[in-house]
This record gives sequence, C-alpha cells and structure tokens, in this order.
Amino acid sequence: LYTVVRCPDCRGAITPREAGAVCAGCGRTFAADAGYLDLRPRAAFDEQTKYLDDALHVDARHETVAPPLLGSKIRNDRLRAFLQLTPADRVVDLGCGSGRAMVWNQDTGASMTGIDIAAFFSREALDRHDLLLGDLRRLPLADEAFTKAWSLDVLEHLSPQALRDMLTEANRVLAPGGALFVYT
Repeated sequence: LYTVVRCPDCRGAITPREAGAVCAGCGRTFAADAGYLDLRPRAAFDEQTKYLDDALHVDARHETVAPPLLGSKIRNDRLRAFLQLTPADRVVDLGCGSGRAMVWNQDTGASMTGIDIAAFFSREALDRHDLLLGDLRRLPLADEAFTKAWSLDVLEHLSPQALRDMLTEANRVLAPGGALFVYT
C-alpha cells in the first residue's frame, strides 16, 4: 500500500509508523488505527456527500457483504467482462462504499485498493483489501500506480466540476493503457 499512496496535500511519499503514517514531504501524520488509512485532504471541499451522515448507515447493512444479486450481479458481470482482471492487475475502486465490489472480485487475484470519503467499510473488505479514506477529487495516490479502476454508482452524486476533477484524478493514477469501468 505504501508504494502507491501519497499525501493528499503535498503529494509526498507516506511511510508507516506506529499507529499510523507520516508524509515525508510536509510531515503530516495520518491515522491508520481502524483498519484503513485516513488520507483525506486537510482542506475540506464545500461540496460534501450525504453518505457521510451516520444516520444513513444506522441499519449496518454496510458491515457484511452479501452475494451479488439482480442488478448488482449484472453490474458486476459487466465490470468483469470489461476489465478482465488478472493477478497482474493493480486495481483502485473509486468510491468503494463498503468495499463489496472488491470482495466480489477478489477471486481474480488482482491487487485491490478501495477509496471512499466515508468509513463505512465491511469487515470482509477491511480484512482482505487496502482501504483508504480520501476524496476522489484529490486522490492520495501516486501517478500511474494502477492498471485498472472502477467507479460504481458514484458519478451521479457529483456536480459537473467534481466530476471533472474526479475523472482527471482517475486518469492521473491510471498507467498508460489502463482501463476505467464506470457504472451509473
């Protein structure tokens, strides 16, 4: 994980240390004590998502991952057909939510990292994948670090400017020839 993460503020390399991580560039420290690395930028964007609201998650549906059914199965089948994931791939899930799509696709052997602004991750995703708290408009990831990416049911929640920023960042973190699957 530490080979691909960067400080969201200065883009400096981040190294692990006890109970978290530190940026080699600006010295900022980051928490990692909950099973994920918190790499949200210091300056919050004015535009925020409703998914940060604890009340939306009170039913705890995010805590476990059920098998993909109906629309989720169709969406995941299309993702697999388009991206054709292999063990050689390094994948980023942009707006991963609970991390269920990573759990559903772990059998491909691809290395997966999920990023979301809200920390409502499933236990399965926390146990099996690298998870980050971060903003899609300022990805705390190295340039060209991923061969493939997906973003499922995220773009419709973004303003036109946030969408441009997110897609610019997705392009930056994808290696030349990389692929981005979007479902909305």
